[in-house]
Amino acid sequence: MKTHRFASHTPEEKRRLSNLGHIVEGLLLGAVGALALLTGIGIASWAATAWAILILVAGLLLLLLIYPRHPLSDWPAIWSDAQQRQHTIIAAAIALAGAAELLKGSVSLLAYVWPIVAILIGVLFMIHEQHGTGQAISQAAWQHRMLGVTIVIAGLLRLAEVTTAASLLAILWPLALLAAAAQLLLYREPEGAYEESGHGGHHG
Repeated sequence: MKTHRFASHTPEEKRRLSNLGHIVEGLLLGAVGALALLTGIGIASWAATAWAILILVAGLLLLLLIYPRHPLSDWPAIWSDAQQRQHTIIAAAIALAGAAELLKGSVSLLAYVWPIVAILIGVLFMIHEQHGTGQAISQAAWQHRMLGVTIVIAGLLRLAEVTTAASLLAILWPLALLAAAAQLLLYREPEGAYEESGHGGHHG
């Protein structure tokens, strides 16, 4: 399968931008987990609204990191790249989940959107497209699978909490989210990422 490369950035620049994106999203996800934990243990009632807003911001910010820094003419090529298409879907889903959380007071079924989105995002991370040399692909793919599993666990715990209203689950799913945030913060693109290999330089 042919993938598009963005000629405006070198592999080193792409690694740096990717690392920045992971750090920013890790910080936001960590803040969401911390605020959700405060909500779960009943310390701050306002925290529930705050973390919903942060989810919305995280999705919108990721979209801003993907598209506006490129000319409009590059946007079709960005979408055609499997990795960036996954990033776009993840970003849009996160923003949708944040909006749903803010509106769930009027439509109770919207409470299921965030856990379903979290599970979807976790699955997408497990099959996340990687670019680069063989060793870089293997390393990045393994780290993304672990991240994906952690996010799926958080989503399942949140889904169970929404369904049962169990107080323990209200504490467990934010802790799983904090574990995912830590993985994002610690992630660094391996040497060889975004560089061409003899086998096409991508992984599906």
